[in-house]
Amino acid sequence: MIRLASEVKLLERPRPALLPLPSKRRLVLLTFLLLLQVIFQIPLLLNPPDTSSPAPLINAFVWRWLLTFLPYLLACLVVLVSHPLSGRARFVELGLLLGGALLLRLMLLPISPVLSPDAWRYLWDARVTLLGYSPYVYAPGDPQFSHLRDFIFAHSRYRNVPTLYPPGAQFFFLISYLLAPSNLTVLKAIFVGCDWLTCAILAWLLCRRGQDTGRSLLYAWCPLPIVEFAIQGHVDAPAVLLTVLTLLIADDPTRCGRAMTGFLLGMATLVRLYPALLLLAIARRRDWLLLLVWGMTLVAGYLPYLILGHGQLLSPFESYAGSYTPNAGLPQQLSHWLGLHTPLNPTFLHWLEEGLIGAILGGSMLTVLWMRWRHQLSREAAALLLISALFAASAHIFPWYTPVFIPLAALLLAPRGSSPMLKRSAALCAWYFACATPLAYFFMYERDWTPYYVLVYWLPLTSLGLIAGAAGWQWLRQQRINLNPPV
Repeated sequence: MIRLASEVKLLERPRPALLPLPSKRRLVLLTFLLLLQVIFQIPLLLNPPDTSSPAPLINAFVWRWLLTFLPYLLACLVVLVSHPLSGRARFVELGLLLGGALLLRLMLLPISPVLSPDAWRYLWDARVTLLGYSPYVYAPGDPQFSHLRDFIFAHSRYRNVPTLYPPGAQFFFLISYLLAPSNLTVLKAIFVGCDWLTCAILAWLLCRRGQDTGRSLLYAWCPLPIVEFAIQGHVDAPAVLLTVLTLLIADDPTRCGRAMTGFLLGMATLVRLYPALLLLAIARRRDWLLLLVWGMTLVAGYLPYLILGHGQLLSPFESYAGSYTPNAGLPQQLSHWLGLHTPLNPTFLHWLEEGLIGAILGGSMLTVLWMRWRHQLSREAAALLLISALFAASAHIFPWYTPVFIPLAALLLAPRGSSPMLKRSAALCAWYFACATPLAYFFMYERDWTPYYVLVYWLPLTSLGLIAGAAGWQWLRQQRINLNPPV
Protein backbone atom coordinates (compact mmCIF):
# COMPACT_ATOMS: atom_id res chain seq x y z
CA MET A 1 0.00 0.00 0.00
CA ILE A 2 2.92 2.39 0.73
CA ARG A 3 4.29 1.67 -2.74
CA LEU A 4 0.85 2.30 -4.21
CA ALA A 5 0.59 5.65 -2.43
CA SER A 6 3.97 6.74 -3.78
CA GLU A 7 3.03 5.65 -7.31
CA VAL A 8 -0.12 7.78 -7.14
CA LYS A 9 2.02 10.92 -7.00
CA LEU A 10 3.06 10.40 -10.61
CA LEU A 11 1.73 13.09 -12.89
CA GLU A 12 -0.79 12.04 -15.47
CA ARG A 13 -1.27 13.62 -18.87
CA PRO A 14 -4.62 15.36 -19.21
CA ARG A 15 -7.17 13.14 -20.94
CA PRO A 16 -10.28 14.14 -22.80
CA ALA A 17 -13.46 13.63 -20.79
CA LEU A 18 -17.11 13.64 -21.73
CA LEU A 19 -18.08 15.30 -18.46
CA PRO A 20 -15.86 18.01 -16.85
CA LEU A 21 -16.85 17.06 -13.30
CA PRO A 22 -15.19 18.95 -10.40
CA SER A 23 -13.22 16.79 -7.97
CA LYS A 24 -15.50 17.36 -4.99
CA ARG A 25 -18.60 16.58 -7.03
CA ARG A 26 -17.10 13.34 -8.30
CA LEU A 27 -16.21 12.29 -4.74
CA VAL A 28 -19.67 13.21 -3.46
CA LEU A 29 -21.36 11.25 -6.25
CA LEU A 30 -19.20 8.18 -5.63
CA THR A 31 -19.85 8.34 -1.88
CA PHE A 32 -23.60 8.57 -2.48
CA LEU A 33 -23.54 5.67 -4.94
CA LEU A 34 -21.50 3.54 -2.52
CA LEU A 35 -24.09 4.15 0.21
CA LEU A 36 -26.81 3.30 -2.29
CA GLN A 37 -25.08 0.04 -3.21
CA VAL A 38 -24.74 -0.85 0.49
CA ILE A 39 -28.48 -0.25 0.91
CA PHE A 40 -29.24 -2.37 -2.15
CA GLN A 41 -27.14 -5.20 -0.71
CA ILE A 42 -29.08 -5.34 2.57
CA PRO A 43 -31.97 -7.40 1.07
CA LEU A 44 -29.42 -10.10 0.20
CA LEU A 45 -28.86 -10.57 3.94
CA LEU A 46 -32.55 -11.06 4.74
CA ASN A 47 -33.57 -14.72 4.80
CA PRO A 48 -31.25 -15.86 2.00
CA PRO A 49 -32.09 -19.25 0.45
CA ASP A 50 -29.64 -22.12 0.26
CA THR A 51 -28.52 -24.33 -2.60
CA SER A 52 -31.40 -26.76 -2.02
CA SER A 53 -34.12 -24.07 -2.12
CA PRO A 54 -36.78 -24.19 -4.87
CA ALA A 55 -36.29 -22.21 -8.06
CA PRO A 56 -38.64 -19.29 -7.13
CA LEU A 57 -36.57 -18.49 -4.03
CA ILE A 58 -33.32 -18.74 -5.97
CA ASN A 59 -34.69 -16.47 -8.72
CA ALA A 60 -35.85 -13.92 -6.15
CA PHE A 61 -32.34 -13.84 -4.69
CA VAL A 62 -30.83 -13.34 -8.17
CA TRP A 63 -33.22 -10.46 -8.85
CA ARG A 64 -32.11 -8.76 -5.62
CA TRP A 65 -28.52 -9.35 -6.67
CA LEU A 66 -29.07 -7.83 -10.11
CA LEU A 67 -30.52 -4.68 -8.52
CA THR A 68 -27.14 -4.00 -6.91
CA PHE A 69 -25.73 -3.51 -10.41
CA LEU A 70 -27.71 -0.25 -10.77
CA PRO A 71 -25.64 1.95 -8.39
CA TYR A 72 -22.50 0.14 -9.53
CA LEU A 73 -23.09 0.98 -13.20
CA LEU A 74 -23.84 4.60 -12.32
CA ALA A 75 -20.58 4.80 -10.36
CA CYS A 76 -18.70 3.33 -13.33
CA LEU A 77 -20.31 5.92 -15.58
CA VAL A 78 -19.14 8.72 -13.27
CA VAL A 79 -15.56 7.44 -13.38
CA LEU A 80 -15.43 6.71 -17.10
CA VAL A 81 -16.84 10.01 -18.36
CA SER A 82 -15.14 12.45 -15.96
CA HIS A 83 -11.59 13.73 -15.55
CA PRO A 84 -9.24 11.72 -13.31
CA LEU A 85 -8.63 13.23 -9.90
CA SER A 86 -5.22 14.48 -8.85
CA GLY A 87 -3.42 15.43 -5.67
CA ARG A 88 -5.13 14.86 -2.34
CA ALA A 89 -8.51 14.16 -3.96
CA ARG A 90 -6.98 11.18 -5.71
CA PHE A 91 -5.87 9.66 -2.40
CA VAL A 92 -9.31 10.26 -0.92
CA GLU A 93 -10.97 8.58 -3.90
CA LEU A 94 -8.61 5.61 -3.67
CA GLY A 95 -9.43 5.20 0.01
CA LEU A 96 -13.13 5.40 -0.79
CA LEU A 97 -12.86 2.76 -3.52
CA LEU A 98 -10.81 0.29 -1.50
CA GLY A 99 -12.72 0.90 1.73
CA GLY A 100 -16.01 0.49 -0.10
CA ALA A 101 -14.76 -2.70 -1.75
CA LEU A 102 -13.92 -4.19 1.64
CA LEU A 103 -17.23 -3.13 3.18
CA LEU A 104 -19.30 -4.57 0.33
CA ARG A 105 -17.53 -7.91 0.65
CA LEU A 106 -17.56 -8.20 4.44
CA MET A 107 -21.29 -7.49 4.48
CA LEU A 108 -22.02 -10.70 2.61
CA LEU A 109 -19.32 -12.95 4.07
CA PRO A 110 -21.55 -14.57 6.77
CA ILE A 111 -24.09 -15.83 4.19
CA SER A 112 -23.80 -19.51 3.31
CA PRO A 113 -23.56 -20.38 -0.41
CA VAL A 114 -26.85 -19.83 -2.20
CA LEU A 115 -26.26 -20.58 -5.88
CA SER A 116 -23.47 -23.17 -5.89
CA PRO A 117 -22.27 -25.73 -3.32
CA ASP A 118 -18.73 -25.90 -4.74
CA ALA A 119 -17.13 -24.36 -1.63
CA TRP A 120 -18.21 -27.33 0.49
CA ARG A 121 -16.27 -29.60 -1.85
CA TYR A 122 -13.17 -27.50 -1.22
CA LEU A 123 -13.32 -28.37 2.48
CA TRP A 124 -13.81 -32.05 1.69
CA ASP A 125 -10.75 -32.09 -0.59
CA ALA A 126 -8.61 -30.54 2.14
CA ARG A 127 -9.88 -33.05 4.70
CA VAL A 128 -9.04 -36.17 2.67
CA THR A 129 -5.67 -34.73 1.57
CA LEU A 130 -4.64 -34.21 5.19
CA LEU A 131 -5.65 -37.83 5.86
CA GLY A 132 -3.16 -38.96 3.20
CA TYR A 133 -5.54 -39.63 0.29
CA SER A 134 -5.43 -38.02 -3.13
CA PRO A 135 -8.67 -36.18 -3.97
CA TYR A 136 -7.85 -36.86 -7.64
CA VAL A 137 -8.23 -40.61 -7.04
CA TYR A 138 -10.86 -41.02 -4.35
CA ALA A 139 -14.35 -39.54 -4.71
CA PRO A 140 -16.29 -38.43 -1.61
CA GLY A 141 -18.67 -41.36 -2.07
CA ASP A 142 -15.89 -43.93 -1.70
CA PRO A 143 -16.91 -46.49 0.97
CA GLN A 144 -13.71 -46.00 2.96
CA PHE A 145 -14.82 -42.43 3.72
CA SER A 146 -18.15 -43.48 5.20
CA HIS A 147 -17.01 -42.48 8.70
CA LEU A 148 -16.27 -38.93 7.46
CA ARG A 149 -19.73 -38.23 6.10
CA ASP A 150 -21.01 -35.19 7.96
CA PHE A 151 -22.55 -31.84 6.97
CA ILE A 152 -19.68 -31.16 4.54
CA PHE A 153 -20.39 -34.38 2.67
CA ALA A 154 -24.13 -33.66 2.75
CA HIS A 155 -23.64 -30.24 1.11
CA SER A 156 -21.12 -31.43 -1.50
CA ARG A 157 -22.17 -32.43 -5.01
CA TYR A 158 -20.66 -34.80 -7.59
CA ARG A 159 -19.90 -37.21 -4.75
CA ASN A 160 -18.97 -40.02 -7.11
CA VAL A 161 -16.40 -38.01 -9.07
CA PRO A 162 -12.82 -37.20 -7.93
CA THR A 163 -11.94 -33.55 -7.60
CA LEU A 164 -11.47 -31.25 -10.58
CA TYR A 165 -9.56 -28.48 -8.80
CA PRO A 166 -5.83 -28.13 -9.62
CA PRO A 167 -3.10 -28.33 -6.96
CA GLY A 168 -2.82 -24.56 -6.52
CA ALA A 169 -6.48 -24.42 -5.57
CA GLN A 170 -5.89 -27.31 -3.16
CA PHE A 171 -3.17 -25.20 -1.52
CA PHE A 172 -5.73 -22.57 -0.51
CA PHE A 173 -8.14 -25.26 0.67
CA LEU A 174 -5.43 -26.73 2.89
CA ILE A 175 -4.49 -23.36 4.39
CA SER A 176 -8.12 -22.76 5.33
CA TYR A 177 -8.56 -26.23 6.80
CA LEU A 178 -5.37 -25.96 8.84
CA LEU A 179 -6.50 -22.60 10.24
CA ALA A 180 -10.07 -23.70 11.02
CA PRO A 181 -11.15 -27.25 10.09
CA SER A 182 -14.56 -27.52 8.43
CA ASN A 183 -15.12 -23.75 8.70
CA LEU A 184 -16.48 -22.39 5.44
CA THR A 185 -16.44 -18.76 6.61
CA VAL A 186 -12.67 -18.87 7.09
CA LEU A 187 -12.19 -20.28 3.59
CA LYS A 188 -14.39 -17.55 2.13
CA ALA A 189 -12.53 -14.92 4.16
CA ILE A 190 -9.27 -16.03 2.50
CA PHE A 191 -10.89 -15.64 -0.91
CA VAL A 192 -12.31 -12.24 0.06
CA GLY A 193 -8.83 -11.17 1.12
CA CYS A 194 -7.47 -12.25 -2.27
CA ASP A 195 -10.30 -10.41 -4.00
CA TRP A 196 -9.67 -7.19 -2.09
CA LEU A 197 -5.96 -7.41 -2.89
CA THR A 198 -6.94 -7.66 -6.56
CA CYS A 199 -8.67 -4.28 -6.21
CA ALA A 200 -5.54 -2.72 -4.68
CA ILE A 201 -3.15 -4.28 -7.22
CA LEU A 202 -5.40 -3.16 -10.08
CA ALA A 203 -5.28 0.43 -8.80
CA TRP A 204 -1.49 0.18 -8.54
CA LEU A 205 -1.25 -1.24 -12.06
CA LEU A 206 -3.44 1.54 -13.46
CA CYS A 207 -1.18 4.08 -11.78
CA ARG A 208 1.91 2.42 -13.22
CA ARG A 209 0.30 2.72 -16.66
CA GLY A 210 -0.32 6.44 -16.08
CA GLN A 211 -4.09 5.90 -16.12
CA ASP A 212 -6.95 6.88 -13.84
CA THR A 213 -6.79 4.78 -10.65
CA GLY A 214 -10.51 5.44 -10.27
CA ARG A 215 -11.12 2.84 -12.97
CA SER A 216 -10.28 0.18 -10.38
CA LEU A 217 -13.89 0.79 -9.28
CA LEU A 218 -14.98 -1.38 -12.22
CA TYR A 219 -13.72 -4.39 -10.29
CA ALA A 220 -13.75 -3.12 -6.70
CA TRP A 221 -17.49 -2.44 -6.53
CA CYS A 222 -18.69 -4.97 -9.11
CA PRO A 223 -21.46 -7.18 -7.66
CA LEU A 224 -20.28 -10.18 -9.72
CA PRO A 225 -17.04 -10.94 -7.81
CA ILE A 226 -18.56 -9.63 -4.58
CA VAL A 227 -21.32 -12.26 -4.57
CA GLU A 228 -19.42 -15.08 -6.29
CA PHE A 229 -16.49 -14.86 -3.87
CA ALA A 230 -17.94 -13.48 -0.62
CA ILE A 231 -21.12 -15.61 -0.65
CA GLN A 232 -20.44 -18.51 -2.99
CA GLY A 233 -16.75 -18.81 -2.06
CA HIS A 234 -15.39 -19.77 -5.47
CA VAL A 235 -11.68 -20.44 -5.85
CA ASP A 236 -11.40 -18.15 -8.88
CA ALA A 237 -10.59 -15.23 -6.53
CA PRO A 238 -6.92 -16.22 -6.07
CA ALA A 239 -6.66 -16.96 -9.79
CA VAL A 240 -7.74 -13.41 -10.66
CA LEU A 241 -5.35 -11.98 -8.06
CA LEU A 242 -2.38 -13.94 -9.38
CA THR A 243 -3.26 -13.01 -12.97
CA VAL A 244 -3.30 -9.28 -12.16
CA LEU A 245 -0.10 -9.63 -10.11
CA THR A 246 1.55 -11.35 -13.08
CA LEU A 247 0.66 -8.41 -15.34
CA LEU A 248 2.09 -6.01 -12.74
CA ILE A 249 5.42 -7.80 -12.27
CA ALA A 250 5.75 -8.56 -16.00
CA ASP A 251 6.92 -4.96 -16.52
CA ASP A 252 10.14 -5.73 -14.62
CA PRO A 253 12.91 -6.63 -17.13
CA THR A 254 15.44 -7.78 -14.49
CA ARG A 255 16.27 -11.44 -13.87
CA CYS A 256 14.52 -11.30 -10.52
CA GLY A 257 11.47 -9.77 -12.18
CA ARG A 258 11.34 -12.43 -14.89
CA ALA A 259 11.70 -15.20 -12.30
CA MET A 260 8.96 -13.71 -10.13
CA THR A 261 6.71 -13.33 -13.17
CA GLY A 262 7.21 -17.00 -14.02
CA PHE A 263 6.46 -18.04 -10.45
CA LEU A 264 3.27 -15.95 -10.22
CA LEU A 265 2.06 -17.21 -13.58
CA GLY A 266 2.82 -20.77 -12.50
CA MET A 267 0.81 -20.29 -9.31
CA ALA A 268 -2.08 -18.80 -11.29
CA THR A 269 -1.97 -21.81 -13.63
CA LEU A 270 -2.02 -24.14 -10.62
CA VAL A 271 -5.19 -22.48 -9.32
CA ARG A 272 -7.03 -22.26 -12.65
CA LEU A 273 -5.63 -23.67 -15.87
CA TYR A 274 -6.50 -20.76 -18.20
CA PRO A 275 -3.69 -18.38 -17.05
CA ALA A 276 -1.21 -20.65 -18.86
CA LEU A 277 -2.26 -18.86 -22.04
CA LEU A 278 -0.77 -15.65 -20.65
CA LEU A 279 2.67 -17.01 -21.51
CA LEU A 280 2.02 -15.78 -25.04
CA ALA A 281 1.08 -12.35 -23.69
CA ILE A 282 3.97 -11.71 -21.29
CA ALA A 283 6.94 -13.80 -22.47
CA ARG A 284 9.67 -11.92 -24.32
CA ARG A 285 12.14 -13.20 -26.88
CA ARG A 286 14.50 -15.73 -25.32
CA ASP A 287 12.73 -15.37 -21.98
CA TRP A 288 14.15 -18.70 -20.81
CA LEU A 289 14.22 -17.86 -17.10
CA LEU A 290 10.50 -17.09 -17.03
CA LEU A 291 9.69 -20.35 -18.83
CA LEU A 292 11.99 -22.35 -16.55
CA VAL A 293 10.52 -20.96 -13.33
CA TRP A 294 6.97 -21.37 -14.66
CA GLY A 295 7.61 -25.02 -15.51
CA MET A 296 9.34 -25.73 -12.20
CA THR A 297 6.41 -24.18 -10.32
CA LEU A 298 3.98 -26.48 -12.13
CA VAL A 299 6.12 -29.53 -11.39
CA ALA A 300 6.39 -28.57 -7.72
CA GLY A 301 2.61 -28.19 -7.52
CA TYR A 302 1.64 -31.43 -9.24
CA LEU A 303 4.39 -33.70 -7.90
CA PRO A 304 2.95 -34.25 -4.38
CA TYR A 305 -0.41 -35.29 -5.82
CA LEU A 306 1.22 -37.54 -8.40
CA ILE A 307 2.99 -39.31 -5.54
CA LEU A 308 -0.13 -39.35 -3.38
CA GLY A 309 -2.26 -40.73 -6.21
CA HIS A 310 0.37 -43.16 -7.56
CA GLY A 311 0.51 -41.30 -10.87
CA GLN A 312 -3.24 -40.81 -11.35
CA LEU A 313 -4.18 -37.17 -11.77
CA LEU A 314 -5.71 -36.08 -15.07
CA SER A 315 -8.68 -38.40 -15.61
CA PRO A 316 -11.22 -36.13 -13.82
CA PHE A 317 -10.17 -33.15 -15.98
CA GLU A 318 -10.60 -35.16 -19.17
CA SER A 319 -14.13 -36.26 -18.30
CA TYR A 320 -15.12 -32.74 -17.26
CA ALA A 321 -13.75 -31.09 -20.41
CA GLY A 322 -15.63 -33.50 -22.66
CA SER A 323 -19.07 -32.96 -21.12
CA TYR A 324 -21.76 -30.65 -22.51
CA THR A 325 -23.89 -28.14 -20.61
CA PRO A 326 -26.22 -25.40 -21.90
CA ASN A 327 -23.68 -22.74 -20.83
CA ALA A 328 -21.01 -24.15 -23.14
CA GLY A 329 -19.01 -22.17 -25.68
CA LEU A 330 -19.75 -21.48 -29.33
CA PRO A 331 -18.44 -24.70 -30.99
CA GLN A 332 -20.36 -26.89 -28.56
CA GLN A 333 -23.51 -24.84 -29.06
CA LEU A 334 -23.25 -25.12 -32.84
CA SER A 335 -22.56 -28.86 -32.72
CA HIS A 336 -25.47 -29.43 -30.34
CA TRP A 337 -27.86 -27.37 -32.49
CA LEU A 338 -26.82 -29.19 -35.68
CA GLY A 339 -27.28 -32.52 -33.93
CA LEU A 340 -30.86 -31.62 -33.03
CA HIS A 341 -31.94 -30.05 -36.32
CA THR A 342 -29.95 -31.86 -39.03
CA PRO A 343 -29.30 -35.51 -39.95
CA LEU A 344 -25.52 -35.01 -39.78
CA ASN A 345 -23.45 -37.91 -38.49
CA PRO A 346 -22.42 -37.58 -34.78
CA THR A 347 -18.84 -38.43 -35.67
CA PHE A 348 -18.76 -35.60 -38.21
CA LEU A 349 -20.26 -33.21 -35.63
CA HIS A 350 -17.63 -34.23 -33.10
CA TRP A 351 -14.79 -33.49 -35.49
CA LEU A 352 -16.48 -30.26 -36.58
CA GLU A 353 -16.61 -29.18 -32.95
CA GLU A 354 -12.97 -30.12 -32.39
CA GLY A 355 -11.97 -28.28 -35.56
CA LEU A 356 -13.77 -25.11 -34.49
CA ILE A 357 -12.15 -25.26 -31.07
CA GLY A 358 -8.75 -25.65 -32.69
CA ALA A 359 -9.44 -22.80 -35.11
CA ILE A 360 -10.56 -20.42 -32.34
CA LEU A 361 -7.67 -21.20 -30.00
CA GLY A 362 -5.04 -21.60 -32.70
CA GLY A 363 -6.13 -18.46 -34.53
CA SER A 364 -6.08 -16.35 -31.38
CA MET A 365 -2.66 -17.68 -30.37
CA LEU A 366 -1.15 -16.97 -33.79
CA THR A 367 -2.71 -13.51 -33.82
CA VAL A 368 -1.25 -12.69 -30.41
CA LEU A 369 2.18 -14.03 -31.35
CA TRP A 370 2.25 -12.05 -34.59
CA MET A 371 1.03 -8.79 -33.05
CA ARG A 372 3.24 -9.09 -29.97
CA TRP A 373 6.22 -9.76 -32.23
CA ARG A 374 5.46 -6.52 -34.05
CA HIS A 375 4.79 -4.64 -30.76
CA GLN A 376 1.23 -3.86 -31.82
CA LEU A 377 -0.58 -5.44 -28.86
CA SER A 378 -0.33 -4.70 -25.16
CA ARG A 379 -0.12 -7.46 -22.56
CA GLU A 380 -3.61 -6.66 -21.29
CA ALA A 381 -5.13 -6.76 -24.77
CA ALA A 382 -3.33 -10.03 -25.54
CA ALA A 383 -4.55 -11.54 -22.26
CA LEU A 384 -8.11 -10.45 -22.99
CA LEU A 385 -8.01 -11.96 -26.49
CA LEU A 386 -6.55 -15.27 -25.32
CA ILE A 387 -8.89 -15.76 -22.36
CA SER A 388 -11.88 -14.75 -24.49
CA ALA A 389 -10.92 -17.33 -27.11
CA LEU A 390 -10.54 -20.03 -24.46
CA PHE A 391 -13.92 -19.26 -22.91
CA ALA A 392 -15.53 -19.12 -26.35
CA ALA A 393 -14.35 -22.69 -26.93
CA SER A 394 -14.90 -23.94 -23.38
CA ALA A 395 -17.32 -26.70 -22.46
CA HIS A 396 -18.56 -24.61 -19.51
CA ILE A 397 -18.82 -20.85 -18.91
CA PHE A 398 -20.11 -20.34 -15.39
CA PRO A 399 -20.60 -16.80 -14.00
CA TRP A 400 -17.75 -17.22 -11.49
CA TYR A 401 -15.30 -17.86 -14.34
CA THR A 402 -15.77 -14.39 -15.82
CA PRO A 403 -14.60 -11.86 -13.16
CA VAL A 404 -11.10 -12.06 -14.69
CA PHE A 405 -12.42 -10.03 -17.64
CA ILE A 406 -13.18 -7.00 -15.47
CA PRO A 407 -9.60 -5.99 -14.44
CA LEU A 408 -8.51 -6.43 -18.06
CA ALA A 409 -11.40 -4.25 -19.22
CA ALA A 410 -10.49 -1.60 -16.64
CA LEU A 411 -6.93 -1.51 -17.97
CA LEU A 412 -8.07 -1.19 -21.59
CA LEU A 413 -10.92 1.31 -21.18
CA ALA A 414 -8.73 4.35 -21.67
CA PRO A 415 -10.47 7.66 -22.53
CA ARG A 416 -11.35 8.61 -26.07
CA GLY A 417 -8.43 9.77 -28.13
CA SER A 418 -5.87 7.83 -26.07
CA SER A 419 -6.84 4.29 -27.12
CA PRO A 420 -7.98 2.68 -30.40
CA MET A 421 -11.74 2.36 -30.75
CA LEU A 422 -11.57 -1.39 -31.41
CA LYS A 423 -9.60 -2.03 -28.22
CA ARG A 424 -12.02 0.00 -26.11
CA SER A 425 -14.97 -1.73 -27.77
CA ALA A 426 -13.52 -5.17 -27.04
CA ALA A 427 -13.02 -4.17 -23.41
CA LEU A 428 -16.61 -2.93 -23.16
CA CYS A 429 -17.95 -6.15 -24.68
CA ALA A 430 -15.90 -8.27 -22.26
CA TRP A 431 -17.10 -6.17 -19.33
CA TYR A 432 -20.71 -6.49 -20.48
CA PHE A 433 -20.35 -10.25 -20.94
CA ALA A 434 -18.99 -10.72 -17.42
CA CYS A 435 -21.72 -8.59 -15.84
CA ALA A 436 -24.45 -10.37 -17.86
CA THR A 437 -23.48 -13.95 -16.99
CA PRO A 438 -25.46 -13.98 -13.69
CA LEU A 439 -28.56 -14.23 -15.90
CA ALA A 440 -27.60 -17.90 -16.30
CA TYR A 441 -29.00 -18.61 -12.83
CA PHE A 442 -32.51 -17.90 -14.13
CA PHE A 443 -32.13 -20.72 -16.68
CA MET A 444 -30.64 -23.45 -14.50
CA TYR A 445 -34.06 -25.10 -14.25
CA GLU A 446 -35.17 -24.27 -17.82
CA ARG A 447 -34.85 -26.21 -21.07
CA ASP A 448 -34.81 -23.20 -23.41
CA TRP A 449 -31.72 -21.02 -23.00
CA THR A 450 -32.31 -18.96 -26.15
CA PRO A 451 -32.92 -15.62 -24.35
CA TYR A 452 -29.69 -16.12 -22.42
CA TYR A 453 -27.70 -16.80 -25.58
CA VAL A 454 -29.12 -13.70 -27.27
CA LEU A 455 -28.42 -11.36 -24.35
CA VAL A 456 -25.11 -12.76 -23.14
CA TYR A 457 -23.44 -14.33 -26.20
CA TRP A 458 -24.81 -12.84 -29.40
CA LEU A 459 -25.33 -9.23 -28.35
CA PRO A 460 -21.67 -8.52 -27.46
CA LEU A 461 -20.37 -10.70 -30.30
CA THR A 462 -22.55 -8.96 -32.88
CA SER A 463 -21.65 -5.53 -31.52
CA LEU A 464 -17.94 -6.32 -31.59
CA GLY A 465 -18.23 -7.77 -35.09
CA LEU A 466 -19.93 -4.63 -36.41
CA ILE A 467 -17.35 -2.40 -34.77
CA ALA A 468 -14.49 -4.53 -36.12
CA GLY A 469 -16.05 -4.40 -39.58
CA ALA A 470 -16.36 -0.62 -39.40
CA ALA A 471 -12.76 -0.30 -38.23
CA GLY A 472 -11.57 -2.58 -41.03
CA TRP A 473 -13.51 -0.60 -43.62
CA GLN A 474 -12.03 2.64 -42.28
CA TRP A 475 -8.53 1.17 -42.49
CA LEU A 476 -9.04 -0.02 -46.08
CA ARG A 477 -10.39 3.37 -47.04
CA GLN A 478 -7.37 5.08 -45.50
CA GLN A 479 -5.03 2.70 -47.33
CA ARG A 480 -6.74 3.52 -50.62
CA ILE A 481 -6.35 7.22 -49.96
CA ASN A 482 -2.66 6.74 -49.14
CA LEU A 483 -2.10 4.80 -52.38
CA ASN A 484 -4.04 7.31 -54.49
CA PRO A 485 -3.67 10.71 -52.81
CA PRO A 486 -5.92 13.46 -54.15
CA VAL A 487 -4.27 15.80 -56.62
